[in-house]
Amino acid sequence: MLKLDMADERRLPAAIRALRSLPPRAALGAETRRLWRAEIASSIKLAGAGLNADEVDALLDRGLARGDHPFADYVLVRAYAEANRWVARQPRREPGTLAPLVTVEEIRRLNALARASPGGGAWRIANTEPRAGIVAPAAWFVPREVEAFADRAGRGPGEASLALWLARVLARLARIAPFAEANGRTARLVANLILRRLDLPPLAFEVRERARYPAALAQAEANQPAALSGLISATLLREIDRLRAAAEDGDDLAPLRLLAGDGYPALAKAAQRGRLRTVRRGGRYYTRPAWIAEYTNAARIRQMARP
Repeated sequence: MLKLDMADERRLPAAIRALRSLPPRAALGAETRRLWRAEIASSIKLAGAGLNADEVDALLDRGLARGDHPFADYVLVRAYAEANRWVARQPRREPGTLAPLVTVEEIRRLNALARASPGGGAWRIANTEPRAGIVAPAAWFVPREVEAFADRAGRGPGEASLALWLARVLARLARIAPFAEANGRTARLVANLILRRLDLPPLAFEVRERARYPAALAQAEANQPAALSGLISATLLREIDRLRAAAEDGDDLAPLRLLAGDGYPALAKAAQRGRLRTVRRGGRYYTRPAWIAEYTNAARIRQMARP
């Protein structure tokens, strides 16, 4: 069974407060756009499309179908990107307002956008096969289930842990499986719509996180959401670190391997343990000379203090 990293769970509220206190900067906006694009590359991989991030960029920015992939993969990417853009354009929910974070109509719209085919947004009319002991509601019960889901999710997490609450949101919509197709994509879009309205970045899972996601989601559907909550916490913390680094000093980060030279193995270990300040992009560590110097000085002081 996948485990929850409680340290990430505890760090997340403070990281969110720090993010919301950042002044607006062009570099912050540029990094936010990178995260939304990374979310497309992440979610289409989870949906089974074979395009890598460079091929996604070529398709969406220049209309080039690079790579030797089935035509359906390119259609899936274009449709999902349209849904992603719609979510990213939504305004945040202002504090103190009663506007819901998500509605039934928006859930149906996101499915229609993600599928871009006849029948998109329509409730499924057939019952689904059980999956690993998970039984979805009967088709006739789906509209009522989604209404109840939207009512609960629309009110937000309240005093609950955001990551744990969002894990339950993803799991509940996945378990209902309200549509004939693209339920996974729709659930991730709904989660990102909620995050957008809370003024937070989307869940752009990296390679290792994507490898863990299906099992974590299955556990959450079985009412064991800790692993998925931990995955969400780790992802949001990594993205918030990226945004804070961009807002504080612009976009002058460099790959750790480039800056570290012969000291890379030790510095990489320090980065993995959270002792060296870094930002992760696409599974790679980025840092600044000042951060390396700060870590080196702190390590020297600790060494001198040892008996």
